[in-house]
Amino acid sequence: PQPFGVITTAAEKTYPVDYSHFNIMGTAVGAHGIDADSDKAIFPAVDLEVTFGHDKGIKYRCPWHIPGIGSTNIAKNNWEGLAIGSALAGTGLTIGENVVGMDPKALIKNGRVVDTDDLKRRVKLYKDHQRDGYGAIIVQANVEDTRLSVQEYAIEKLGVECVELKWGQGAKDIGGEVKITDLKKAQMLYERGYIVLPNPTDPNAIKAFENGAFKEFERHSRVGMVTEESFAKRVDELRKAGAKYIFL
Repeated sequence: PQPFGVITTAAEKTYPVDYSHFNIMGTAVGAHGIDADSDKAIFPAVDLEVTFGHDKGIKYRCPWHIPGIGSTNIAKNNWEGLAIGSALAGTGLTIGENVVGMDPKALIKNGRVVDTDDLKRRVKLYKDHQRDGYGAIIVQANVEDTRLSVQEYAIEKLGVECVELKWGQGAKDIGGEVKITDLKKAQMLYERGYIVLPNPTDPNAIKAFENGAFKEFERHSRVGMVTEESFAKRVDELRKAGAKYIFL
């Protein structure tokens, strides 16, 4: 679907059983969890707060969470509403994959990120609107993010306490791609270790692109492979870096 980065699309799937088949039925008499008083048992008088984590140190005002929203334009362009809204509501928000790698202003030295523009902005927008310690901002990492030490940077420089390890391509079997219409950006991503198709450093591909034979490059993220040993090693590395909570 086009235009890429401006719209998001999905297909509806038919399952044998789904949530539409269930109704939550109230009781006709009395009340549960509150006094059976018409002036007290009102809609706003409800406590949805939850706590979790190894020490129950993460607290949400509402029991929902926005999962990994990454480097796509549609995520970046709507981040202000996502971050501020979830922070004020006291719920969690995950910064998804490739945010640093896709940031042309990110500073990378010896293969490790040392400064960013986009990731810093995303974390700050959330933290600046967080109230009374409710909610959490989480930084996810895929193969390329891990190689760039994105989570270590987020922990050490941005004060992030929660990180998420991405197995495979998460909700997708393979996926993890975006379209790039700028040759220089495609070359930057290639230099940062991404799979870019066609190869933006190939003279033939460059010539074909400049002549209008094709108008977009594809940037692909690798599929993470998991072993018990590599998983345990990565958790240990993140704990030593200062992560308080590690999610999958």
